[in-house]
This record gives sequence, C-alpha cells and structure tokens, in this order.
Amino acid sequence: MSTLITEIDARTRLAGANQMELLLFHLGTSELFGINVFKVREVMKLPQLTRVPETDNRVIGMANIRGTMVPVIALKRSLGLGEHDVDLTNPEAKENGILIITEYNASLQAFHVADVDRIIRMSWSQIKTPPSLVRDNNKGGVTAVTMLDNGRMVLILDVEKLLSDICPRPDDEVYAGLVSKPELKAKCVLFADDSTVARTQIRKALDKLGVPFVQTTTGKEAWDYLQQLADIAVKEGSPTVQHINLVLSDIEMPDMDGFTLTKHIRSDPRLAHLPVILHSSLTGTCNQDKGRQVGATDYVTKFDPKMFAEKLMRYIC
Repeated sequence: MSTLITEIDARTRLAGANQMELLLFHLGTSELFGINVFKVREVMKLPQLTRVPETDNRVIGMANIRGTMVPVIALKRSLGLGEHDVDLTNPEAKENGILIITEYNASLQAFHVADVDRIIRMSWSQIKTPPSLVRDNNKGGVTAVTMLDNGRMVLILDVEKLLSDICPRPDDEVYAGLVSKPELKAKCVLFADDSTVARTQIRKALDKLGVPFVQTTTGKEAWDYLQQLADIAVKEGSPTVQHINLVLSDIEMPDMDGFTLTKHIRSDPRLAHLPVILHSSLTGTCNQDKGRQVGATDYVTKFDPKMFAEKLMRYIC
C-alpha cells in the first residue's frame, strides 16, 4: 500500500503530452474501474468514520484525514451496483475496503472501494467515450472507457457527475450575478468537455451572458472543427479564423487532452491568435504550469461562474 501511495504522489505531478495515468480499482463486482491519478491525493485503509444524520445515503460518514473532515462516498451504491458491507465498529476489518481520496474544485472527498489494483499509463487516444448502454447502466457515473492489453474493459469514473448528483446546487445559486452582455452577442466561444455536467454548466453560463457557442465533447472534436474553419478561412482569403473568438477546453478528455489541443492551436498560424482558457477540476499548480508551457492564455477551475465570466470578458472583448 505504501508503495502505491508513493507512486500516486509522484504521478500527480506529471502532465505528459496527451498522456494520462489511471488508478485501477475494484468494487467487489466483475467490473474493473479507473480514475485519473491527477485527481487522486491519497489511498488509505478505511479509518474510523463518523456518521452524519440526515445526509444522502450515498455518504456513509465523515473521515478525519489529518485534521480535515472528508465525506466518504459509497461508490458501489452510487453506481447502482449494490451494497458493500462496512463494519464501522472495527476499522481493522479486512472486508472494510479502501478509501481513494480525491480533489475536486479545491475540496477533498473520499470514495469507498473494495480494493485497488495498479496504476497504468495510457495515451488519451486510447480513452474513448463509452457506449450509451455502459453509461446508462452506471447511473451516468462513467465518463470514458479504455481497453487493457488483455482485452479487459476499464470503466473510468465521472467524478463531476457523481458529486453533482449527491450535492446538487440550484441554478439561482450557481449562476447568481451573471447577466447578458450586449457586446458579447457578436462573439462566439468554442468549448470542449467530455463531462455532461460540465457541458451543461458551461452552456447555462454562456446563455446567461448572451454568448453564442459551439460545443464539442473531446479535444479531437474541437480540433477537427477548428481545422474545418481554418480551411474555410483560407478559401475565403482570410489568413486567420474569424468565426470563433475564444476556445474553452477541459484538460481531461478522451482522444485528445486539453494540453495537446492547446499545443495544436498554437502551432497553426491560422488559429494561434485565439485565446485558449483551460477549464478543469484539477486544481494542482502543476496543471496550471503545464498549461502555460503549452501556450494556454489562462486557467479557471470548475465551476466558478463569476471567475469564468470575468476571464471571458477579459479575453473575448
């Protein structure tokens, strides 16, 4: 276990060119699951939990992790795969399983799993959007899939969707203060994000601001669209694309990640002038540093509509 934790700690500081690393784990079922190592802060045995009255039944308690109270989410239950018995009176019980501590939007939460397997490194080109049957069978909690060399499928968690279902926020609270800006009506934003939750949030924010947009679900889709626009611009006698004024990109996406998309944009003279804002739940400074290295204009964390609006106005007007 200590070796695995050491590996995770080292890998959270990596940001490769279109590369990602998955922590594989089990839930006591036949499926094999994965989570991006960049989201993982720690792996540990299940500690003593404190139950919290009147909470969502997917939250089985709070864990004190070095002075920080962290909610513990029953992942098997959250994905509709049944129950995993936990003996809260005996923290040393082997069957109690493992906690995967993750970071999302600058906060910590723990996913309770049966066991962890290993870490694998893959190209984002090997990560694919899941078939609808796979996505629907796991209550929308799977954002992508990949295949191992032995032909076994790995289901990759959609952390944003899981947490949004457990702790929903009303639109009036999320988008408070966003108003339509007349000067934005003639602009257009292209955004790329594989998370259904994130795409919905972005769409609603842009609608509130009155900004036209084009949405894509992967970096590859966004790049193909930009290439089409660039080719049209050349045919029309324009050296640069005029129909898109800003690109907003997630970092973690199947087929092509946000870092690689940004590098491609910066390397194409027809597109290099476009502001590129990286938009991610990965709040580590290493991701912001990597973004700057590949030419990103700025970085915003998911999901802060006020900051998003401020940076949009700064770079699009």
